[in-house]
Amino acid sequence: MQLVIVSDITRRKLDYINVTLILKMCGIFGYKGKKGALNTILTGLKRLEYRGYDSWGVSSLKKGKISVAKKVGAIGDIKVLEREDNAVIGIGHTRWATHGGVTKVNAHPHYASDKSFVLAQNGIVENYQNLKRRLAARGYKFISETDTEIIVRLIEDELKRSKGLQKAIIWAFKKLQGRNTIILLTKAGRIFAVRNGSPLVVGVGKDEIFIASDTLSFADKTDDVIFVDNLEMVVLDDEGVNIFRVSDGKRRKYKLQKLDHRDVSIDKAGFPHYMLKEIVEQKHTVREAVQYSIEELKGLMKSIKSAKNVYTVGSGTASFAAGQIAYFLRKYASIPAVELKAYEVDSYKQLFQKNDLIIAVSQSGETADTIEAIDAAKAREAKVASIVNMVGSSIPRMSDYPFFTRSGPEICVVSTKAFTSQVAWGLLLAFSVAGKHKFVKRSIEEFSKKLEKYFNEDLFKNIRKLAKELLRKEHIFVLGREQNYYMSLEGALKLKETAYKHAEGFASGELKHGVIALIEKRTPVFVIVSEDDVKDDLLSAAAEVKARGAWVIGISSKNNELFDNFIPTVDAGIADPIAKVITFQLLAYYLAVELGNTPDKPRNLAKSVTVK
Repeated sequence: MQLVIVSDITRRKLDYINVTLILKMCGIFGYKGKKGALNTILTGLKRLEYRGYDSWGVSSLKKGKISVAKKVGAIGDIKVLEREDNAVIGIGHTRWATHGGVTKVNAHPHYASDKSFVLAQNGIVENYQNLKRRLAARGYKFISETDTEIIVRLIEDELKRSKGLQKAIIWAFKKLQGRNTIILLTKAGRIFAVRNGSPLVVGVGKDEIFIASDTLSFADKTDDVIFVDNLEMVVLDDEGVNIFRVSDGKRRKYKLQKLDHRDVSIDKAGFPHYMLKEIVEQKHTVREAVQYSIEELKGLMKSIKSAKNVYTVGSGTASFAAGQIAYFLRKYASIPAVELKAYEVDSYKQLFQKNDLIIAVSQSGETADTIEAIDAAKAREAKVASIVNMVGSSIPRMSDYPFFTRSGPEICVVSTKAFTSQVAWGLLLAFSVAGKHKFVKRSIEEFSKKLEKYFNEDLFKNIRKLAKELLRKEHIFVLGREQNYYMSLEGALKLKETAYKHAEGFASGELKHGVIALIEKRTPVFVIVSEDDVKDDLLSAAAEVKARGAWVIGISSKNNELFDNFIPTVDAGIADPIAKVITFQLLAYYLAVELGNTPDKPRNLAKSVTVK
């Protein structure tokens, strides 16, 4: 991860910041058809907003003139829609700032000097400073602080030597270092897009074509897609869709693929925020995640049993799901699975072998670190399985055994239902390898029914009350062990992401090895207790921190005299880790609301991390 430099950050409220460098997860959307382009683009951008929500912009072509409208903040209606929605071609962009502050000038798309085209980008030009110095020496002026404008000027410079815009784009694109995907709208009524690393997919409907960062953005319009590979250019014009290789400029043939977009609706369904809606949806999504038949799992199960080494790989929340899956494989299937952090996989690259198996975990299916880990494994001829939430994303297409959470769109940037669906799928996998496929499906079904009763106003009231008591606490600790170790890490992460609290998850065994030095009077310590073999160890840990003045909060299906506060969970048997983490999801949500934060769009975060 790269350095973030911010200025004048208030302690609790940070609407917009001046960012010099941060990870970039923008969304791009293009449309060519017969309907109102701008409304279509606006709808697509709203479905992409989880990828970035600092600022946004739309551009359309009408009567040979390109118009651009840009705004800072959440995506909403703009005046240009009222007068120009009879345009039939255009592009849009939702931004997560990297180079340059969150301003209207820095928002995309960016004009060419003569307004002959506009350009938007998803990615980071790693060598932008060198390119900018060279262009400035040639007399080019820059209006914004973005690396994106460097691409625009570079194309203009190449046009002086190239025959045609298409060749100029290719030559300019070859000079960019890093993961970048760009999209251009031209005065001639064409859309160009080039991919390298950051995702790009084309949707083909009746008399209309879409091009975007993911399939969710147009999933309500068409299921027919064309996947664009790295270092390929897409051209949309009156002839339809053409795809060219950047390496030699030659056209490549393609086939439409039909995706199974099951639940593509995006609405809050009466809930105040997507986060709460998606937490409650887990009463159904955990069940959907385990609906794979033994026949569908057969190939992966065989690969697991024959593999020399099994690794699970992920980043962030997905890394905790990966860790839990590895734990399940060890605990219930006697498979020596090891979890790796995708961003720290370098030391393993030379260790991957032909008969190894990598299980990649990602919500978006586009996580850059995880993709690089997969590339490293495939280079050593290892097999790859994956469990992701986004249909049509890159990681499933790179996998020998692709699986999906089937949890529907997750709009809140903070992952809840996708995480627990991945954990549930891991439970299904482990028990299926152990020959207990029917047992695990039955167990998850029973758990799902218990969750339907669990989510009620009494629970919400109890957690809201606790959230209010935690408002002024800056340091929170979460203790877990065995099946709940990764849940302690994920629970703490949820509090960090939404409440901006310093929360740390620990294995309870770490207490005596230094962590207990952090305990002061009234330090909140959550203790995750299941009805399992390590229950007494967790209660002993609770007693140790309580003796040193800690405020002990029990997360358990049963109360205990050691708990100063108690949040009941359902007794979920083998699915108990999922039951426990749901409590932290709810607490994180209510803490965010009480603090005046926006739980769906936490500061400094975006859902799809498509660059390193």
